[in-house]
Amino acid sequence: NQKLGLDKPLSDSVLTVDDIVATIKYLVRLHRGDVTFDGTRNGQAAEIRLDTDDIDNFGNRRIRAVGELIQNQVRTGLSRMERVVRERMTTQDIEAITPQTLI
Repeated sequence: NQKLGLDKPLSDSVLTVDDIVATIKYLVRLHRGDVTFDGTRNGQAAEIRLDTDDIDNFGNRRIRAVGELIQNQVRTGLSRMERVVRERMTTQDIEAITPQTLI
């Protein structure tokens, strides 16, 4: 809301027509090469600077921990093993099935 020059509380989590119009105006001004535009901050008229976001900033990234990476690999391996065991259970004789033959 501050970036677009809208004076709305952050608790408003619904996208409104004003939000969309302000976003389009912001993008048009940015494309035009404008540096600032007039808006409102804290209920007062203010000159708001147009900035582009740095997509390479590490503040916008999430680093996955080693535990999460291992968890994903284990989950993939277990789901593959489950599929193989289910397939073998349908093809083998019920009396001859042992855990060793399934895995």
